Amino acid sequence: MARQLDSYSLCMYRNRSFQHDLPRPSEVIIPHASSSISLGSKLNFRAETRYQENPSRKSVLRHGFMWDGSIIDVSSSGKLVKEYVDDGRHEDAVQVYVKMLECGIPVEEFRFFPMLIKAFGAISDIEKVRQIHGHLLKLGALDDIYVLNSLLGVYWKCGVAEDAIQLFEKICTKDLVSWNTMISGFCHSGDYMGSLRIFSQMIRQHGVFPNRVACLSALSSCASIESLIHGREIHAFVVKNNFGDEFLFSALIDMYMKCGDVKNAEFIFGGILNDDSIKGNTVVWNVMISGYVSNGYLSQAVELFQEMLAIQILPDFSTMIAVSGLCSELLDLAVGKQIHVLAISFGLDNDSRVETALIDMYFKCGDPKSGLDIFRKSQNHNTVMWGAVISNCAQSGSPTEALELFHDYNIEYGFVDPVIVLAVLRACSSLILKGEGMEIHGLVVKSGFDSDVFVGGALVDMYAKCGDIESAQKVFHRLPSRDLVSWNALILGYAQNECPNETLKAFRDMQSELIQPNTVSCACILSVCALLSAMLICKEVHGYLLRQGFDSNVLISNSLITTYAKCGDINSSWVIFEKMSERNQISWNSILLGLGMYGHADKVFALFGKMKDAGTKPDHATFTALLSACSHAGRVEEGWKYFRSMVEDYKIEPQLEQYTCMVDLLGRADHLKQAYEMILMMPCVFDDRIWGSLLASCKSHGDERLAEVVASHIFKLDPASIGYRVLLANLYEDYGKWNEVTRVRTEIKGRGLKKRPGCSWIEIKNKTHTFTAGDSSHNQSEEIYAAIDSLTTQIAKAGCI
Repeated sequence: MARQLDSYSLCMYRNRSFQHDLPRPSEVIIPHASSSISLGSKLNFRAETRYQENPSRKSVLRHGFMWDGSIIDVSSSGKLVKEYVDDGRHEDAVQVYVKMLECGIPVEEFRFFPMLIKAFGAISDIEKVRQIHGHLLKLGALDDIYVLNSLLGVYWKCGVAEDAIQLFEKICTKDLVSWNTMISGFCHSGDYMGSLRIFSQMIRQHGVFPNRVACLSALSSCASIESLIHGREIHAFVVKNNFGDEFLFSALIDMYMKCGDVKNAEFIFGGILNDDSIKGNTVVWNVMISGYVSNGYLSQAVELFQEMLAIQILPDFSTMIAVSGLCSELLDLAVGKQIHVLAISFGLDNDSRVETALIDMYFKCGDPKSGLDIFRKSQNHNTVMWGAVISNCAQSGSPTEALELFHDYNIEYGFVDPVIVLAVLRACSSLILKGEGMEIHGLVVKSGFDSDVFVGGALVDMYAKCGDIESAQKVFHRLPSRDLVSWNALILGYAQNECPNETLKAFRDMQSELIQPNTVSCACILSVCALLSAMLICKEVHGYLLRQGFDSNVLISNSLITTYAKCGDINSSWVIFEKMSERNQISWNSILLGLGMYGHADKVFALFGKMKDAGTKPDHATFTALLSACSHAGRVEEGWKYFRSMVEDYKIEPQLEQYTCMVDLLGRADHLKQAYEMILMMPCVFDDRIWGSLLASCKSHGDERLAEVVASHIFKLDPASIGYRVLLANLYEDYGKWNEVTRVRTEIKGRGLKKRPGCSWIEIKNKTHTFTAGDSSHNQSEEIYAAIDSLTTQIAKAGCI
């Protein structure tokens, strides 16, 4: 009679082996032969049953049963289970064992439990694995270390680390396979410190010396967490025990490369080149090339790839992926095309991984058309390839294409992937498409990604870029956890939507949640300080940056130059610029613009010469700074010189910003007619600002007739403009044309236009006090207005108007 795993036995097993819930006993009872097969039915297999009934004998044999027309005994059933497992027919293997139970075969004589456990593990159903564990406990089969090790491996394969750990702790006599299974299990599950901890425990506490398999897993863990100290210890052990083979050498090179120790990686690789049996191994070369690329040793990676081809080592798909990434880093399209040709010649171009790497390379090297061509011709579309092409379209200035591809992807697959969602949300942000962004938000919620911190950050950014800061706040506050990226998205959103106070508060709240700001956070706060002219906060942020060592960052230095200039401290801007060890185009433009604001025209012109000598090419922003400096200093001749130089020497087509600077320069110098003609002749579309600049010049120089013409242009462009109407009314008032003054002001009133009240603020003892014109809400307003009246009286007594 077959053994039965009854309810009492299961409960005993449950208490002895696990601390968490198992299936109910009634669900896992293995019945007598005359009963229905609970184990088999519970497994719910769809495999075709191979046993055959004989009605006359009822198929019940003491030592065998019928299967595919043959009598199968204990020994041959084990071999059949092994055969099925080796062929990948795991469900059939389990069905053979279930039939043994049904027919009352003495399963305690079965010697292929490790293979049977492997079959259960391949089904990846943890509840079924726990059932066979309980069954083996009942049979007393867990005295066999091979069976225990098989169970350990299956628990790791099913992703239940707790079960594996508890079983491991109950093994009285652990062998090397037991330890190796735990070391590799922790490593593959992502618990790299756990893997190294078990590795150390095996040696120090139990005196078991690792073999090459344990060393491979431990080295992989060291590489993943960049633990160079542990990696070097394992390297020493490998050398001492002469474990050297191509797999260990590859693992050591990978570990050193990922830990940034290129010199030791080169030392190991150099030793390999003397061993002909390892020298021709493509994997070793691939690891070395990838390591060079990841560490920025791009020229060495190119040389190594050339050497690899020269000694006729055939590249594989990993080689093609590595060298495609190399071309992406080099931004070398010509070499990238050569790599593509090589991939075709070696027959590797149809591999989906190689195709994806080539698509990424073409996009990064500025040839999106070729990347899209590979994608459209590919027969190997998968989620990774879709993600690569959509992400690259969103990042390379083709957001519309990204959204169209996402639509096609959604039709083909019917579900969304987090990586693709991030890309299309970035596309919506670029195009300011709130409607499409909300649709994607709906898909995110439906797919259960709304709690993902990365997707949440992208949604915050999308809503903020689309001007809906309230929705951005709602998404942000609903996130179960918030990281630096999501905080930065909110802070940038506040700053972009002109909410300076909210920006500063979010910056403080982020730090109160122990999230440390990075260069992006600080650059954003500095832009708000520049907007508010908040010198005190600027200095506080600068101090923080110095303590964190961020002051050498180019982005931060550029932001500090601009902020100090706008806060009225051009000297600090200059000191920061002078101390910069590395400068980019923005660095030069920032200091030129700052110096120009303060009328240091001669210094601006001299610095522009140094900029050219340093090999930095000027751009539109550079000439805006130069022309603005000329305007502030009234240097018309220099202004014309730089304007012509921009067009003739640097082939830069002037844009509205540069034309506005020239109109302002000419207007200030009373060349009003010339300024008016320049506006009419410029090729770009004008806006109200350029006309407004000329209108201000007309008022300054008292040109009433031209002012009326300019005003008519402004009011056509912006009928709701009030500032320019007030300016025109003031001009009429200067000429004593009260009828015109009344007409303009009546028109303002009739249109319901209201001027935004002026606002000013002052910082006293780290507190900002804000004042709006006509406002008396401040708690010291009576004292403030009394002081103003006193000052006004003293000014009048001094004879000032």
